[in-house]
Amino acid sequence: MTPYASGNGWALYLADYRDTLAACDGAADLVLTSPPYADARSYGMGCDWGMEDYAALGDAVFAALRPGGHALINVDAPVREWRPGFGTERGFHPWRLMLDWGERVGFRVPDRLAFGRQGAPGEYSGRFRNDWEPLLWFQKPGPGWVDAHALASRAASGRTAGMGMSRRAADGSLVQQVMSGRCAEEGLRLRGSLWDYGPVGLGCSGAPDIEAENHPARWPYKLAEDIVRCFCPPGGLACDPFLGAGTSLIAALEHGRRFVGGDIGHRPADAERRLDAAPWVDVAARRDARPRPRRSDCAVYCSVCKVGGLEEATAPSTAPSAKSEASTKRLGRLLLRLQGRRLRRSDWA
Repeated sequence: MTPYASGNGWALYLADYRDTLAACDGAADLVLTSPPYADARSYGMGCDWGMEDYAALGDAVFAALRPGGHALINVDAPVREWRPGFGTERGFHPWRLMLDWGERVGFRVPDRLAFGRQGAPGEYSGRFRNDWEPLLWFQKPGPGWVDAHALASRAASGRTAGMGMSRRAADGSLVQQVMSGRCAEEGLRLRGSLWDYGPVGLGCSGAPDIEAENHPARWPYKLAEDIVRCFCPPGGLACDPFLGAGTSLIAALEHGRRFVGGDIGHRPADAERRLDAAPWVDVAARRDARPRPRRSDCAVYCSVCKVGGLEEATAPSTAPSAKSEASTKRLGRLLLRLQGRRLRRSDWA
């Protein structure tokens, strides 16, 4: 199959998920994607996915991965009256998918993760605001690669190597332990199973250049970046068969991974935003040719950029002035307060 567009280390296909995944030829290290959420959005194509669609996707993902490769699937279901007589409920699709892929397809299910994002404000009659979505983690059996330390943060307690702690054993007795290992020696704290990004809507995606393309269901850049860094080895092959505006493409390329992506959808024209009608793969391909912000590591992350680490890729390197640093810190504090997060003074020392 001939790519619609390609470049150094990447290829995009105007094709459905089956053909896109088949292009990996069983060599993908990572499949990261978000398929349709049942009938939550039509994408202009009348999308209405049922369990047979998710089952077929599972077979195609399994075939695309090398042994030990990972699949991170962000999928949820809308609230509907799925069962007559039971009132409205959130659909069971993600959990049925997880069971099918684990029991029928043959995936390992190492854990289940949660993609935390602040839901829209409002009155939710009979239920709570939905602040998270399932981020299902599958692995094709075989020796794999995971780097959880890539997502580690600094521990508030600092280095703890050699410090003692106690825990209660299964028989109820107290067992003394001495803390050791990389996290204890370097003062790191590994991430848990809740990957919380706060607000991720308009103006909070972490990639305003991609956000401006107006895809109706875009990922925050930081989520795609974290999945790539944690589950795909340097130089490895990542694949997103529901590419959209190309968030996963940019995350993979910026971190030195190869990429295969595809989509059959088209962006409608929007004269007010000065957006042309084009296939999403064409929109994504243009992203690789344009200058874009580099996102470097920073001790404090905000949802618009990593404060202090946002610079144009084509801009000359200059040392920031004291005034600009102070302005950046004030912006960071404001954004973090808007997210409801507390900022310790030591974070900006």
